[in-house]
Amino acid sequence: MVKKFSRLTKKESSYARRVAIKILLDLNKRLRGKYRFTFRMVGSTKWGTNIRKKNGEYDVDYQILLTKNSKKYKENQLSNPTEIKNDFFNECKMIVHNGKVENSTTAITVYLKDNMNINFHIDFVIIKIFPDNGLIIKRNNKKETFHINEFTWCELMKHNDAFLKFKELTSNEKKDLIENYIIEAKVKEIKKEKGDPTKLSSTEVFIREVNNYVSKKFYN
Repeated sequence: MVKKFSRLTKKESSYARRVAIKILLDLNKRLRGKYRFTFRMVGSTKWGTNIRKKNGEYDVDYQILLTKNSKKYKENQLSNPTEIKNDFFNECKMIVHNGKVENSTTAITVYLKDNMNINFHIDFVIIKIFPDNGLIIKRNNKKETFHINEFTWCELMKHNDAFLKFKELTSNEKKDLIENYIIEAKVKEIKKEKGDPTKLSSTEVFIREVNNYVSKKFYN
């Protein structure tokens, strides 16, 4: 039986990561009049839990971290998440010429092909890094506004403790957690329909599964 999903190595995702950095640097130049931000790779690529589908397709994840130096912060403390999301989305469309850009539930998703002609996509999520790095832009899931691209600030799942817990696991425990829990959980999320408000990001899956694994280890 042929597996529908397999793990992706960092080497195999190197092209996609280079493209992501180029897009982020271009966004920084084009939007610096409104927004100042830093960025970081997160999720499965960072932690070695990335997967590819049977056809080779895969994704990489980045966070765009808005700072207090943004002009829009000084004007209104970045109080209009719909405007912010659309500003980044529209500039991404101007930057990406050989792929598709989608305004997803949580991310701005860029669909491209790598140097081996394999489909991949990059998810960029936008986060406030103040006062406590705790807010992420997501589509408003109210029925009356869900289909008109209205966005809101939502509390970001706390992650620092989960990353520290993961680092403290043994090599065998990390292998068990990744192969038997995180990958399986990610596959379930991938199978959900686009726009499903219950769909979790790779980072959210990682945090949940690490916390669950450590809790079971502690209490068993």
